[in-house]
This record gives sequence, structure tokens and C-alpha cells, in this order.
Amino acid sequence: MRKLNYLLAALACCVLCSFPVRADVIMEPMDSFYEEHSEECSYVGRAFTANGPDGKVFLYKSPELPEVVDTWENGYEVYIQFTYEDRDGVLWGVYDDYSGTVGWMPMDYMELIYDSISFQEDHAEEITYQTGTLGGTYQGEAVFLWKYPGSEEYEPVQEEAGLPDYNRVYEDGEGHRWGLVNYYFGYRNVWICIDAPVADYGQLYPDGAPQTEIRPADRDSDARNGTDRIVPKADKGVMGLAIILVLSVAVATAVLLLVLRKRGVSEKKED
Repeated sequence: MRKLNYLLAALACCVLCSFPVRADVIMEPMDSFYEEHSEECSYVGRAFTANGPDGKVFLYKSPELPEVVDTWENGYEVYIQFTYEDRDGVLWGVYDDYSGTVGWMPMDYMELIYDSISFQEDHAEEITYQTGTLGGTYQGEAVFLWKYPGSEEYEPVQEEAGLPDYNRVYEDGEGHRWGLVNYYFGYRNVWICIDAPVADYGQLYPDGAPQTEIRPADRDSDARNGTDRIVPKADKGVMGLAIILVLSVAVATAVLLLVLRKRGVSEKKED
């Protein structure tokens, strides 16, 4: 049964990491630290690229246990579900492949992959609130869902039970109007070209898409080479409690052995 749960979770994770993002439920990591601190964790649900010092990012057992469970080379792409901020203000992300590997890494060493949310943040002043639904002309045809306007990542989806609704509109440099679709049969936060929903990239942009302002990466791995790597710091309170418990058990065991020994001596004298 446990293997079946891991298999189902792994399948869901693969679906989450594909484009466009498809998810009807939020998968939670199978991790004891997360379970203990779930109320302190924030949902992220976005893709990142490893970008750590010396070309590597280490996954640790927890934000409080510096035991390395896996290593990623820079450029490795993963889907981060939740983050946790420790007492020192370090933000940690948790990754679970649902096939046995789960670990935490400093988010300072993870670079966000530009996505629909990034596009909305960068073009907030150009996006207007406007609701609508694609016209019936496209009923039964395959419409394209895009990562964001002008992106080269898109996917055709066969309409089955109603065309997608949109609630925000953006117009690109070629005059194409785009609608933001919050949800459409498992797809979340994707875009459709309102004017030509069945046109692919080549048809929309025969000469290439107009340049969009994409924010530069705010971190440089080269600048971090040679600096102290961020590693988990054990919770001193938890360590102190553990030490007290161990000492208490040791003392109790010693007392018990002493009592049993005295009792044994007394019984021998009586005999």
C-alpha cells in the first residue's frame, strides 16, 4: 500500500512539473519536518533552476539537520512546493520526488524560472481586468494554452465541454489580445490568444515575437563562489531538550540498576 501511495504521488508530481501547470489538488511532501512545521510553511508551487556556489546545490535532511540527502548540478530544474523560514531568516524550499528523495535547500541558491506569474508582475500596468469567453466559432477545435504571451512554450488542448473563460487581458506589440485563464480542466494560470486561439507560435509571430521586458536574474552564482555556504543550523532548544532527555534516561537507568543490584544483594543475605 505504501509503494502504491508513492507511485501515485510521483505521477502527480510529474504532472505538476509539466507545462502548463495542471493540478486540482496540492500535493504535500512526505517529510517529518514539514509535517511538524506545516502551519509555518508557505505554498509556492513554481519551477526553479539550481544555482548554487561552486556549481552545486545540496539537499539537506531538514532546515535543522545538515545531513546531505542529494546533490544537484547548477541548471537542474525542479518544482518547489513549499518554503519555510528559519529563525535566522533563511528561506528553505522542500522538494519531494515521491519516489524516495525528499530534502530541503536554501532558496538563495534557487533561481525562479520565468512563468505566467512573473509575466503578470512585470506587465501589471499593461494588463486590464476584463472577463470573457472564447466565441463559439472555435467550438470543438484544439485551442492553444500558453505559458505567457510571446512565450515559445504552449500546448494544444482539445475543447470538450465549453471554451475557457478569461478575466484579464493583455495586448502584445503585434496587437494580439491575450486572455488570462485561471483554470481550465486542470490547467492553471495560462494564457490564450483571444484573436487567434488556434494559431501556433509561427502563425502568430512569423518574424519572431516582440521583445517583452523580462526581469534579469537577481543572483549570480559566480559571486557566491568562495563564500560560506548556507547550511542548516540545529535548533539549540531542541538539542538541549534531547540532551536532557538522554541524560534523564541514563540517570534513571543507573538508579534502576543500582536498586536492582541492592535488592539482589539483600535477597542473597536473606538466603
